[in-house]
Amino acid sequence: MSGPGALSGARLSKATTVDPFANFDLKAQADEARKPTVRFAFEFPELLELFRTIDHEAGVARERTRTLGFLSVALVLGALLLASAAPLFRSMEIDHQIEAFPTWLALIAGGLGLIGAVLGLSSLHKSSARRKWLQCRLQTETLRLFHFHYIAARLPEIASVNGDDGRLQAYLAERQAAFENLRTGVIAKPEAELADILGRTHGAAFDSLIESLPAKPGAPEPAADDVFVVWRKLRLDWQLGYCEAKLAHRSKGKATPRQLEERFAAMAWTCIAIVIGLHVLHMAEPILHIPGEWLEVGVVWTALIALAGRAMEDGLQPQRDVERYEQYRANILVARERFDGAQSFMEKLEVVRSFERGGLEEMRIFMRTHARARFLL
Repeated sequence: MSGPGALSGARLSKATTVDPFANFDLKAQADEARKPTVRFAFEFPELLELFRTIDHEAGVARERTRTLGFLSVALVLGALLLASAAPLFRSMEIDHQIEAFPTWLALIAGGLGLIGAVLGLSSLHKSSARRKWLQCRLQTETLRLFHFHYIAARLPEIASVNGDDGRLQAYLAERQAAFENLRTGVIAKPEAELADILGRTHGAAFDSLIESLPAKPGAPEPAADDVFVVWRKLRLDWQLGYCEAKLAHRSKGKATPRQLEERFAAMAWTCIAIVIGLHVLHMAEPILHIPGEWLEVGVVWTALIALAGRAMEDGLQPQRDVERYEQYRANILVARERFDGAQSFMEKLEVVRSFERGGLEEMRIFMRTHARARFLL
């Protein structure tokens, strides 16, 4: 991507050197955020502590739901592979003492399939680990959005504090009151909010908790530039680095959505190539003297493995994640271009508030995407 909205190589490198998954934005870990004129607004220890607690729960639930999802697919796949191997046993000269072996094999396949189906269907229940992960992610993203929505809504007030202890205490008290309302509402009842998001098109419930403060006419407060500098670094630069990390073709830790998409595509094409190769061998069967039953079973097994890969792809949703992150990255670049080109305080303030409103919709899309994900074969 090129043009005025794209990051230069140096800036992009700087944005991605900080661990993009370390919540750099909520920690306000930037030199610019340490200035007394803005530090009180961008640091929110109580919110960060609550975020860390719920984020840990989300990580545990995520690992559990993926483990159960992979296990359910593996069990059903094993059942189908065993069941489709029947032609091999029928073609063998089986000793009369073990004639019942294929029957036991069928029973084992049926048991594996039943267990796998139960595990897969259990993920659809509202008390499942998958639902718990969705609820936790809704809570964490709501906390992040609340933090920066509040900054955007009260940016004129933040800029006007500028060392005034009375204004500072008033701001912190109002923010704490709004936070308490959020904690006893959306954070305390994530399932109700999740069901609401999945079934509606208007804003989230915490919209009513934050009242945007209109900017006063005249020259902006001197501290306004400090607020804009920090916001740009913590929101635009860090979020862009996060998107770049999610869209990377290589990573040192867990596979990125881009890598998963490429791996599943490679798996699908490999299975197609194997099926074509087996059909070619089947045509040459009289010459190569390859048992036809093995070739037929090989085709079925390859198709079943491809189907299992598709089931895991549906559960992980890498393609939708890639599309979402690409769209979000484009939105960040456009917002960055508009922000850097804004000449007045009011223009910059509108870019900030517009970006935060867009973040709310991005969160809803994320929840809807993963609510539709299924590990079912």
